[in-house]
Amino acid sequence: MKLIAAVAVLIMLILAAAPAFGEMTDYQKGVANGLKIGLFMGEYHGRGQYVTEAAGQFNTYLENYNKFLWEAFGNNQALMNEFMLSPIAVGLKSTSTGVLKPDASGRILGYPADSYYTWIGAVPGTTPQNPGDSLPGV
Repeated sequence: MKLIAAVAVLIMLILAAAPAFGEMTDYQKGVANGLKIGLFMGEYHGRGQYVTEAAGQFNTYLENYNKFLWEAFGNNQALMNEFMLSPIAVGLKSTSTGVLKPDASGRILGYPADSYYTWIGAVPGTTPQNPGDSLPGV
């Protein structure tokens, strides 16, 4: 009985050791690829809400992303509707650091420009000395 238990433990260790050597299964490769694509698109989608150049990059990659979805889920319209993304309308004016520029009335998102810059802790064309001092997510 002890021999059977020892063999069972040995088999479990061998099966557990194979993934530890860096070999991924096909499923793991697919999940890793999906995560890479999703995080990549999420990053550009997030930046694209505030920075014009990032919106353009997102819109450029969007065609390949949607083509990838059609190849993977073309026969499942529910999944297609869930994961399809729309292009970002490029209407925001911002600096390369992502700080929005005021519109013709001198306002940003409805706030006076000076108030907005004080609120987020940045000035267009500069980098904040202490980025952690500004409000998170802005």
